[in-house]
Amino acid sequence: MNPTDSSDRFWLAVLTFVAGLFCAVLVGIPVAEHRGLIAASWVRFGLSPACHQITDRCLDLGAGPLPVCARCAGLYAGGFVGLLVTLVSGRRFQPPLRWLVVAATPSILDFVLGSTNLPTLANWPRFVAALFPGLVAGLMLADAVCRMAAPNRSAPAEDHVE
Repeated sequence: MNPTDSSDRFWLAVLTFVAGLFCAVLVGIPVAEHRGLIAASWVRFGLSPACHQITDRCLDLGAGPLPVCARCAGLYAGGFVGLLVTLVSGRRFQPPLRWLVVAATPSILDFVLGSTNLPTLANWPRFVAALFPGLVAGLMLADAVCRMAAPNRSAPAEDHVE
């Protein structure tokens, strides 16, 4: 864990805000569609290349199905939480890649089972299983943003010899 500084925190805050806004839009689309806003359906359509949007696999929070499946919703929510944890704590977490592989294993197994027509997880367990790889990916993304925001800080100091 490495501390973040003000330049890191600014860009991390911007990215966290955008990720939170994106998650809010995902939840708001069914509500907006329920109220007859045509633009919400266009946003749903715009998200279709990123997710299959099979209605039976999407969470329904009361106003209609989300515009992404439960697994995608879990990945997005977990990513937002990973960014938020880094921003609020002021600490950079640097999880190794194997953490992402381990965290993704339940979702990968569920995907493989579904591909072979075997029983798969229901939507809420599928959402929860995807939260963990999303969280790890969010922590990794936050670390990358912090590194890019201050690339000179991590470089070793040069000795000036005259």
